[in-house]
Amino acid sequence: MQQSAILTLHQSRRVRHLIYPALLLLIYATWFTFMTVSQNWSLYRTYWPASLTMVLGSFVAGITAEGGGAVAFPIFTKVMHIASPDARTFSLMIQTFGMGMASVFIASKGIKVLPRVIFFVSLGGILGHFLGLFWFPLPAPYPKILFTFVTTAFGVALLVSRWGLHWTPSLDLPKWTRRHRLIFFILGILGGAFAANVGSGIDVVTFMVLTLMFGVNEKVSTPTTVIIMGLNSMVGFFFHGVVAQDISPDIWRYWLVAVPVVIIGAPLGAFVGSKVSRDAIIIFLLTLISLELITTLLLVPFTAVLWQVTIMATLVFGLCFAAMLYYRHNYLSR
Repeated sequence: MQQSAILTLHQSRRVRHLIYPALLLLIYATWFTFMTVSQNWSLYRTYWPASLTMVLGSFVAGITAEGGGAVAFPIFTKVMHIASPDARTFSLMIQTFGMGMASVFIASKGIKVLPRVIFFVSLGGILGHFLGLFWFPLPAPYPKILFTFVTTAFGVALLVSRWGLHWTPSLDLPKWTRRHRLIFFILGILGGAFAANVGSGIDVVTFMVLTLMFGVNEKVSTPTTVIIMGLNSMVGFFFHGVVAQDISPDIWRYWLVAVPVVIIGAPLGAFVGSKVSRDAIIIFLLTLISLELITTLLLVPFTAVLWQVTIMATLVFGLCFAAMLYYRHNYLSR
């Protein structure tokens, strides 16, 4: 009886491990057939920069809480001079497949995540994305600049959290109450609104709260946020493709040439993230945050008003991060 149960368990694991490669082959077959029948192979002559960008972008999407849009958005807007709304939409479209496939890989390999956090943040993210897209869109360049400086403030807080304070990270939340449901639902609304404007963000704000406020290990919070961003990207793709119907032909073409890259790159990032130490993940994330800050300062023209808004927002969020660390060290058991 016991041997039968063990055999069944092994068989179920074997089947689960086949889900990602089977889905990968299906997508490749569908994509290859479409590209051939529609005679779109020539797109690579013009749109190859998207494929090259997403080699790094997809790996970042799988190994950190930044999302592929954190690489695609600045390169598309600052280097390739693509309009911010189009860069945002491309990020959501490509993350649907890249981070979606990374989510399948994470689930199939049994990498630890926090399902309740995923559920409530994603639920709030649907509402937040709708509000951010249709009701409260922020004019460029405010969304990306605010996001850059807020993540910079978070980077400083993460440095303090990891190497300045003594704390043993946990593999789960200390407890789960109605208050936690409310916190993560509201967090999803805020993050969804961010993602609606810049193509990523719900993953980072969730990562901020999990690591700073609740002291969750980065090796658990990262794959959790990868799944959250993948789900919210699907929501954004649906809103733009079906509801707003505002995806330009060029963005579809960029997406077509990048899809075969991200469905391998993002799962590869998730795999590497599951093997390296938490310090390696933190250092890689801090490096990305630093590069994003430097490129923003060099390439984005700042006005006096923009500086004022950015400084105020950075100070407010910096105080929030300090409050999270205070809460963790004074109200959570070690």
